[in-house]
Amino acid sequence: MPGHEITDRIADLIDEEHRLRTGALHHGGLTPAERVRLKDLERQLDAAVDLLHHRQALAVFDDE
Repeated sequence: MPGHEITDRIADLIDEEHRLRTGALHHGGLTPAERVRLKDLERQLDAAVDLLHHRQALAVFDDE
């Protein structure tokens, strides 16, 4: 997955996470399904950020 696709995916995940958290604030919390989705988003976001960092590190060493 190219770097721009990873950053696009991270942005999409952050947007969805923000929508869920904002909705929770305005509607008195999350439903059980929304809590599960939020945990999944957090897991996917962590994995995407780790992948991006890995790609960035490889790019630094490839340039040397």
